[in-house]
Amino acid sequence: MRPVDPRLLRRARASAAYLMVCVALGVLTAGLVIAQAGLLAHGIAAAFMGGADLADLRSTLGWLAVVFLARAVLAWGSEAAAHRASATVKSQLRTQLLQHAVQLGPRWLAGRRSAELTALATRGVDALDGYFSRYLPQLVLAVIVPIAVLLRMAPADLVAALTVLVTLPLI
Repeated sequence: MRPVDPRLLRRARASAAYLMVCVALGVLTAGLVIAQAGLLAHGIAAAFMGGADLADLRSTLGWLAVVFLARAVLAWGSEAAAHRASATVKSQLRTQLLQHAVQLGPRWLAGRRSAELTALATRGVDALDGYFSRYLPQLVLAVIVPIAVLLRMAPADLVAALTVLVTLPLI
């Protein structure tokens, strides 16, 4: 199976807005992770190399708490949007399956086992949950987040950024 199945991708259009929300929240989360890393680096360097005490680090610790809280809120929002995206697509698929079965008529339905159709409409469609709620948003983020990290790394340490850039395709 290819990473992106065109048949399933066409179905994703029904939930494109929710998937875009998932991606946007993922990008914001990546920005917060980068900010968190910078705050941690600043705090650790100030404490161990600069001799800063807890009172001196109060501002940094406060911003770290804000970042942690913001990441938690974004994680909740991302989960909610992902589940809504998946539910939208699954509802659409079930409706189309039922419409198609009705169009084929009672003669076609009589020749089929109703358990197979029921399994397809329930467990079969539910199996797509992870694809629409997790996989598609993460696929987009897998492209965007490394670029954001490299853009943040380059001004701080060009050699490290180039090393990551060269080794990233190996991962």
